[in-house]
Amino acid sequence: MKDNIELSVIIPVYNAGKYLKQCIDSLVMQSLNEMEIIFVNDCSPCSDDEELIKNYMKKDGRIKYYKHEKNKGTAGAINTGLENCAGKYITIVGNDDYLLDNKCYEYLVDVANKSNADVTGFGAYSFNDGNDKEKTQIYKNSYYKKAKKVNPDYFPSEVTWNKLFKTESIKKNNLIFNTNAKYEDIEFWYRYVITVNPVMLYIDKNYYMYRQRANSVMSTPSNYIKRFDVYKMIYNFIKENNKEKEYRNNIIKWLNYPEQYENFTDEIKDIYRQQTIEFMKEININAEEIFNTLDMRIFKLFFSNNYIADKYSEVIENYKAVKYKYTKVNIFFHKLKREIKRIAAKFRG
Repeated sequence: MKDNIELSVIIPVYNAGKYLKQCIDSLVMQSLNEMEIIFVNDCSPCSDDEELIKNYMKKDGRIKYYKHEKNKGTAGAINTGLENCAGKYITIVGNDDYLLDNKCYEYLVDVANKSNADVTGFGAYSFNDGNDKEKTQIYKNSYYKKAKKVNPDYFPSEVTWNKLFKTESIKKNNLIFNTNAKYEDIEFWYRYVITVNPVMLYIDKNYYMYRQRANSVMSTPSNYIKRFDVYKMIYNFIKENNKEKEYRNNIIKWLNYPEQYENFTDEIKDIYRQQTIEFMKEININAEEIFNTLDMRIFKLFFSNNYIADKYSEVIENYKAVKYKYTKVNIFFHKLKREIKRIAAKFRG
């Protein structure tokens, strides 16, 4: 590893088109000289992507360019960047996203060096493509304002692009991104945390603009249902490392319906519900854990084959809205909860 490279920025490139220039501009304007900007072209069908990158290479010596002979997916492109990076820290940037502050990497590297954290996280905004004036703050985590070990009960956001990773923590543990995972950043982050047991620091500054595109992996319903494939991978890894008790609450939260659910077609909704039921069985969830979930649709789905859902459907719908507001209703629900647990135990028996 070259001593003078503080940060390696890895940008997987595939069909970036009109978005790539804004991304590159935000990177080349960074004040940090001791950085390398690694573009990995994953057989992009857009020929303009390569031409644009090569034009910028002539102007900025920090840029490096690699091109795959065959498509390897986002995970494969990131792995190529990892294989060829020389920085003390690494971070990942989406080819359609961009940075807000020209000095953000200089500041983040300085903070990371002083804290000696394995991971330095920072804030971000999400916006819909074509409307960056209306943005929403995402992934804030004040629990890590002081550097500390990652706590499963205060689990940080699962994306990788709002973090600087100490490169050594990845390479000495032989960690790479899983090319078989559709949501490669989620799968990588859990494996990283469980393997490395990292110290994390969060900087409460919004440096990253995350673009929501209509046809992106994150927003396409047919892709979203593949999240359970990733959850199963992570769940198996958690079990293999005897961490199920520590991460049980995280596992349960995976069941909560996504915001995009209402936009799914009826066919996709049916598939998603069936996958949810199958995952419930796999993790052996119980009635008490169901009561602690955030989504009452999951509660009803759990009891969908029993008479409980029909008998108490109206009560269940209003359960969370009233349980803290009316004392008498709270007493009723306490009795109801015991009754449902008793019936659920009978069904399991």
